[in-house]
Amino acid sequence: MACSPCRQCGFTYHCICHCYWPLESQLQCVLVMHENEAQRQSNTGKLVKAALPHTQVEIWQRKQPPQALLDSWARGGVSPWLLFPSDDAVPADRLFADADALVSCADKSASCADTPIATPKEPRAPLQFVVLDATWQQARKMLNKSPWLNRLPRVSLPSTAASQYTIRRNQPPGHLCTSEAVSALLRSQGDVNAATQLDHFLVHFMERYEADRHHHTDPLPAPKMLTSK
Repeated sequence: MACSPCRQCGFTYHCICHCYWPLESQLQCVLVMHENEAQRQSNTGKLVKAALPHTQVEIWQRKQPPQALLDSWARGGVSPWLLFPSDDAVPADRLFADADALVSCADKSASCADTPIATPKEPRAPLQFVVLDATWQQARKMLNKSPWLNRLPRVSLPSTAASQYTIRRNQPPGHLCTSEAVSALLRSQGDVNAATQLDHFLVHFMERYEADRHHHTDPLPAPKMLTSK
């Protein structure tokens, strides 16, 4: 009798819905997910959502921006930054180091350059990172067609080792999957324990994906809870 895929994760033989647990991290992320990614078993944004408690997912729509998210930025409760490389992008490690001197750029009507620098007496809005959860080609199109994304100040990741994400082989060299990009943010923040655990989750995720894709039914070990050194 043929097995049916899980309605949540889409895996048939190695359901991953209860494999991962929330990590102790305060990193705030908004995954702006391309609609195609929401249907893919290979999507690692869902892994980030399961592992990091302060993560929200917005399905990208070209003609309809996520108004509730824009409203939250306009209220100034967070300081949103788009994770995307560019000449004017701020390195992530410097952004975290200088966070106390930065003010929220949430007001859509003002550019970051026009925003006054916060004084030490002003409360600092928590950093929130907007991550485009898509292929590299899709991410460029999303950015070009979304003025609300283009208005955000940008942050870039430090040079990292080559991606270990082997499920998709047609992406440009040097580019990371969504889970790896968020892990790099965690390391820049100094949260090495959460980054290491998230990397371990990704390895486990890829093992189960490949086993499921090849219709292997032998049980696989559960992910380990890594202890800090």
